[in-house]
Amino acid sequence: MKKEVNLPEIIGKGYGSFWRNRNRYRVLKGGRGSKKSVTTALWFIYHIMKHSKANAVVVRKTFNTHKDSTFAQLKWAAKRLDVFEKWKFTLSPLECTYIATGQKILFRGFDDPLKLTSMTVDVGVLCWAWIEEAYEIDSVDDFDTFDESIRGEMPDGLWKQVTLTYNPWVNSHWTKDRYFDNEYSDTFTLTTTYKCNEWLDEQDRKKIEGLEFTNPDRYKVVGLGEYGIPGGTYFDEFRTDIHVIEPFVIPNDWKRYTTKDYGLDMLANYWVTADNNNKAYVYKELYQSNLIISDAAKEIQRINGGEKIYQKFAPPDLWNRRQETGKSAAEIFGDNGEWLDKAINDRVQGWYNLKEWLAPFEDEQGILTANLVIFKNCVNLIRCLPQVQRDEIDPNDVANEPHELTHSVDAIRYFVAGRPCPARAKKPEMPKRLIDQLKRKPRTKM
Repeated sequence: MKKEVNLPEIIGKGYGSFWRNRNRYRVLKGGRGSKKSVTTALWFIYHIMKHSKANAVVVRKTFNTHKDSTFAQLKWAAKRLDVFEKWKFTLSPLECTYIATGQKILFRGFDDPLKLTSMTVDVGVLCWAWIEEAYEIDSVDDFDTFDESIRGEMPDGLWKQVTLTYNPWVNSHWTKDRYFDNEYSDTFTLTTTYKCNEWLDEQDRKKIEGLEFTNPDRYKVVGLGEYGIPGGTYFDEFRTDIHVIEPFVIPNDWKRYTTKDYGLDMLANYWVTADNNNKAYVYKELYQSNLIISDAAKEIQRINGGEKIYQKFAPPDLWNRRQETGKSAAEIFGDNGEWLDKAINDRVQGWYNLKEWLAPFEDEQGILTANLVIFKNCVNLIRCLPQVQRDEIDPNDVANEPHELTHSVDAIRYFVAGRPCPARAKKPEMPKRLIDQLKRKPRTKM
């Protein structure tokens, strides 16, 4: 980059270590208003111009979200660095080209895997990648597949690097386990907050700081840049010490059920049994992606073994006929030996029902329990249930995002839909005669 600029003045504080780092993975999570995305955009414009053989690709989960986010931020960065006239920004194809050399910043989406893994450049090498809103990438396998595309020998002075930027979302996301719960020599991590942004509008600053008192859970995420549940959990009844239990041998006379949510992105199939008081126990799970219907049916039957299932609940949309076959998903399941019962799909009422089933109460021995409990081997249900959030538009409903969390809880909703919650057992009251005797009993002197 020929024109010298005063980088500290342009970038501001808080990002020196990020700017200089050359590790293979550079992971930047931050709260709202922490200038992480615009700083990253500045880095890419600056370094493409500084290194004449470097090219980059910017990736989001969905390609069509680039135009109003990363593409616009890179245009802003070129203006901020006073080099806008040295770049060509095109919408078709969506690219940023450094005019002097022909180096490019490409744009891709995880919704087009073929284009994501087959990228070529005319000048130099593709050495840097920026994954924006990395929390949207549900599967670590998808990330690893993309990561493998940043390969090949690097010319002198260049290095391979994948930069991830995002607001932290749920604490079960794979980025937390991979990058923040463990330390690796090839990984640089940084958490930034609105306090790094000296140009943040005062009104926006006060709005973020006010969350500390009005919505502490949300402040943890958008204010402090920490993993959490920003919208507040929907099932605040859930407690691990109450709802998660050790597995036991299920009596033969208890009725057994399955309940499922099916899509190619995820099959969440659960086995549930009910005791003689109609208390429900979720005792087994199948949680697997990329299964076509016939394979899903076979896998369910394999895990089921010889168990006799009284009913098999599934969402009504599986009865919609498919254009390519003329059959519904339910029919294809049936053709493969998995006959289904259509569940009630009233979302809000279904969530209300599930909250009732999860509501803790004291049993006859004074022990806290609930009418629906979960064997500890059902790890995905236990992970997702306490993390699904309230919908921002309809707080009575569960939010559809992050979508990865919704499969298991939808499946359990289909089981409880229309199923009356058992009456909660009450502790037996002490007979009045015994109460009177205790009242008359003299106290022992010490």
